[in-house]
Amino acid sequence: MARHSMPPFVQCKQSRLKHYIRSIANKIHRYAAFNTNVAASTGAIGWVVVDYIRTKGRFSVVGACEGAIAGLVGITPAAGYVSVWLAAVIGFLTAVTCASLQDLNNWLNIDEGLYVFKLHGIGGMMGSFLTGIFADQKIGALDGATSAPGGINGNGMQVGKQFAEITAISAYSFIVSCILLLILKYIPGMHLRVSEEAEMLGLDLDQFFDEQIGDWEHFESMEKITHGVVREQQIIGVEADVSSSSASVQREAVATEQKKD
Repeated sequence: MARHSMPPFVQCKQSRLKHYIRSIANKIHRYAAFNTNVAASTGAIGWVVVDYIRTKGRFSVVGACEGAIAGLVGITPAAGYVSVWLAAVIGFLTAVTCASLQDLNNWLNIDEGLYVFKLHGIGGMMGSFLTGIFADQKIGALDGATSAPGGINGNGMQVGKQFAEITAISAYSFIVSCILLLILKYIPGMHLRVSEEAEMLGLDLDQFFDEQIGDWEHFESMEKITHGVVREQQIIGVEADVSSSSASVQREAVATEQKKD
């Protein structure tokens, strides 16, 4: 059976529809991409400002990187729903909030050195909350179907919905994580944390065959390192090396003071 082609006017309408859909998608994608970069930039600025105030005139490059991450986390739920200048506000406020909670791990008694909860947990909550405030109906409507008015459009109910979302997701994440960690804890050969000896030695040398960060020349003489098990003689030897180095420094300091006198 011969395949009949569609009438020209139908083909023209389909072509226009495809072009319209592509143009809408491009607009939304451009907003999302640009908002993401802007929020990361203002996040770095926000964290640096907090560090600058806290330390009275100094700041940290690591802190700036953490601020960029906080900005990225904060803008994630809002990237396709807010204008560019509001994306900058979200990145800045999220980073300032995370940076201000410098002692959060101590308050919650969390032994966690990468500040994952402070950045991704608090940052995600902050971003979701600010999305409810700053979501712009005009931006969401660019696809021709979505209606997502936020607080700035007079829809205060959306802020309450965002709070409900934060509570539900936090509760789910906490409960499921606890269940998985408890299961992991009782699997033979698996542990939630390494031994104290392994922490003192460093996980690079305990879990891997080389060290990645830091100065570990005192441990280069160790022939074998097993998971969390360190030979007592090796530890004593390292402590002796450290003690002798400290004693040498003290003798040099005393000799320098005597020369000055």
